[in-house]
Amino acid sequence: ARFDAAPGSQLKPAKVRYHQVDGNSLTIGHVVSKTPPPPGSTSFHSVEVVHAGGPVAERLRRAPRIDATYPVRFHELPETGCSPAREFAAIFEVLEGMMLAKANRQSLVLWVGRPDKPELDGFAGFLGMLPFRGISVALVSADAVRYPDPFSYRTPSGVLEHDANDPARMGKCCVSAMFGPLPARSFTARLREWAPIDVQPPAGCAELLRLPFKIAGLPLPMITYAGEYEKGVAALAERISAAYPAGSLCPIVSCGEVVDRLGYGLDVLAALRERGHAGHYFTHKSGETSKRWAEYGKPELLGWVAQAKAAGQTPLFIAVGGGCNGNATGVVAAMTGAAFVEVPTTPLHYNDATTSAKKAFSLVLDGKIRAKNLLGTFYLPRLVWCINETFLTSSTASVHSTVGECTKTMNMLADPSSAAGRADYANILGAKEFASDTTRILSCIDGFEALVHFIEDAPTREAKAAVLRLGEAIAEARAAAQCGTETARAAYASLCEGRRQLLQRFRARFYELPTAARVAIDAFLTVSNKEIVGAKAMFLAYEDPFEKYRALLFEYAHTLGHAVEAWLAG
Repeated sequence: ARFDAAPGSQLKPAKVRYHQVDGNSLTIGHVVSKTPPPPGSTSFHSVEVVHAGGPVAERLRRAPRIDATYPVRFHELPETGCSPAREFAAIFEVLEGMMLAKANRQSLVLWVGRPDKPELDGFAGFLGMLPFRGISVALVSADAVRYPDPFSYRTPSGVLEHDANDPARMGKCCVSAMFGPLPARSFTARLREWAPIDVQPPAGCAELLRLPFKIAGLPLPMITYAGEYEKGVAALAERISAAYPAGSLCPIVSCGEVVDRLGYGLDVLAALRERGHAGHYFTHKSGETSKRWAEYGKPELLGWVAQAKAAGQTPLFIAVGGGCNGNATGVVAAMTGAAFVEVPTTPLHYNDATTSAKKAFSLVLDGKIRAKNLLGTFYLPRLVWCINETFLTSSTASVHSTVGECTKTMNMLADPSSAAGRADYANILGAKEFASDTTRILSCIDGFEALVHFIEDAPTREAKAAVLRLGEAIAEARAAAQCGTETARAAYASLCEGRRQLLQRFRARFYELPTAARVAIDAFLTVSNKEIVGAKAMFLAYEDPFEKYRALLFEYAHTLGHAVEAWLAG
């Protein structure tokens, strides 16, 4: 019955209790006793008190500890002065301090407000939003006039904001309990309807394929565009433009150094500008060690969000690139309450990073990753749009990673649509909707080998290198074109046109391959992405996406998959 069920949204509105307390007699022990512990625990490992000064925090600091069964540590929020960049940095500096002090998912973060600055209470929401592994937050408000909204938070600048009523946040509530001088009461969230940028491919359209995917019952449009690259960019811009009236949108395209040199991000921004949506372009360093908050919390980036909000526009972050770009850009979108679209240019970004809903920074210190994806949140994109031709500029390591995902998927599931599969996964709610024979991937192995051969072929490597060299020159000329003379702008435009022609010749090499090789490559990309995404949907569509035991099982299989990947990569 569970396997064949067809349930709807699985999101449940969060509930938060406000407890009346006297600030003069408040104790940490009282807060601990009234705050629900994290799932699977009966107590807290530590209490991390965060404050911005004030009499309540000072009194708690000086108060003698009666219960010493858990450590209590105090963290002072740096002064931010209503600067969004300083607010962004202050939040992560405090969280990093907690992580380095060994705070974990059994810790309680206790925000202590000030009676003279109730607007600072908004920081409590972000302290609970970002460590997505499950840390609990209690808010002690000194505001004697109004209740804090437990589902909507905003920093003093107004740029950073969080709304738990938005289904893109997967029903996650940042704060577990609230305390203050007002009468006790309970609050219940009012979840809005999920409103993605819905794309339904026309019947018989061979260029558009919608992958089967839902998470917590919410449909996430995941679109494969199998036609020509330039037409795919135009089609994406058309879909976004149809969802937002002209002038109401401020697109912010984010991409790393490699994708910037290939020009994919600028192409998306130019296509939107042609349709009445002028926006901004943000580039960052590439790679896992650059997936840190300081690389993305730039004043200019957050300033663009501030300008858009002041003009009454909807900021829309468009992450063009690999998984690191999508994850990190998604955190910034989530922290600013912006809309979010992902445009994967690597297979693993498409079939792995976009499907988890988790967006995160790593804890990176002195160029070393201390903890991967530890500082993040859950935030759904409104649309995932993948143009297959961008995969032609992937590295062989990226393609091998796809084989790792394929191995994981087949090892986990095999054929859930068979009688044996139904018996194995009878307890998975709504599994029938996504159950299929994942071993179909094996029939496409010729396409994997043909794609690797194409990427490693010497003329292909040289053609890509020529594009990247010109892309580097374009990046250097961009600043001069933006604030320089008409001559500088003309020179910049000429360089961009040169890159477009080089990329056309690069793609022409693919279409010069034998028909059997091209068909095999398309089949490998299409079938592997469809089966990997569908397999994840089988577990995530209606079951609890935060259920840790199933997640651990996936990770065990994931490890096996990447072992195969490492072997293939030599």
